[in-house]
Amino acid sequence: MIKYYLGLLKDKQRIEIFREAISKSVSPGDVVLDLGTGLGTFAFFAAKAGAKKVYGIDKKDIVEVANELCRFNNLQEKIIFYKGYSSEIDLPEKVDLIVTEMLWSLFISKTTMKSIKGAKEKFLKENGRIMPESVKVYLAPISNQKVYNDVVSVNEYGIDFTPASKMMLNNFHQKLFKKEDLLSPPKMVKEINLMNINLDELPIDWHGSFRSSSSGVIDGLAGWMDLKLTDDIILSNSPSSQPTVWENIFFPIDKPLKVSEGDTIEVTLKTIPFEGDYEWNWDIILNPPQSPFDKGGLRGISSSHSTFKGFPVSKDFFRKKSLDYIPTLSSDGEIVKAILELFNGKETAKDIAEEIQKRFPHQFKDIKDALGRVERVIERYSR
Repeated sequence: MIKYYLGLLKDKQRIEIFREAISKSVSPGDVVLDLGTGLGTFAFFAAKAGAKKVYGIDKKDIVEVANELCRFNNLQEKIIFYKGYSSEIDLPEKVDLIVTEMLWSLFISKTTMKSIKGAKEKFLKENGRIMPESVKVYLAPISNQKVYNDVVSVNEYGIDFTPASKMMLNNFHQKLFKKEDLLSPPKMVKEINLMNINLDELPIDWHGSFRSSSSGVIDGLAGWMDLKLTDDIILSNSPSSQPTVWENIFFPIDKPLKVSEGDTIEVTLKTIPFEGDYEWNWDIILNPPQSPFDKGGLRGISSSHSTFKGFPVSKDFFRKKSLDYIPTLSSDGEIVKAILELFNGKETAKDIAEEIQKRFPHQFKDIKDALGRVERVIERYSR
């Protein structure tokens, strides 16, 4: 865990841009919330910028490290860290500014949006602010054979992995592109104002066309975001900017297509709510000028993809999604139920483990084995 968070600090340009924005946005006496605080870096920046009080929230144990860093840097009088979900935490006061970096390369995530919207409604003062203020999502056709081959070349050790390769083509991938890889100027496909998040309007449903600026081969689409931190500070992970830990998002196509300068590339990008987040769908249609397809009234060469086809799905998955499905507890469900029923405010973890081991002797060889299962349930469901 710590290796991951320390790795984020190595992206100095990103961190410095956030620090500059926080320094400009925090006024003396402000109260600030760092949502998804991690190591507490942005909380420390806010405290040093003059905030009267700073609160940091993170659902993971990393807040223990943040607390230690806070004491080590003599900021414990200004900063308080909380472990847990923001929806389950109460702060002693409203805040003037919410800073968050709970992001991924294209920002659009139902979980993230719900957290930011919920934190705003619960913690933010009437005239408070959120950083980032807004996000713009961009898309462009891309040409990079090396990146494409990295995604699809999975035939190794004398075994043909073609079915797995097809699934890779129906997933998006975090990759790094350069400005020269773009076959056309980018277009904005979505803009989100974080002060006015409407979860019903959040999904992307965009259709547009690009005109190829040069001849080449289209390998897919590249996506990225621009974050508006303040009126004059933008943080971008575009191919034209310096690389960040977010890199870019690559949407590959079945087979690379040759394009000529002036060709029209029609693109549809759509997200559909699925499994608590979004299923991503992207379609590309290549229409060369004066092609036989155009003369015949037909559409050009097309390529259609969906992340729904990008992971294995069993018949059991669909069976359990049916509204007519009648669920019963699995053996593991029975164990969890039994453990939860023993959360009565009287039994210790050891008492519960001993009882569970007695009830399920075939699943747990000894008390230590049972205690491990009980501790996981305690971690998730106890207070």
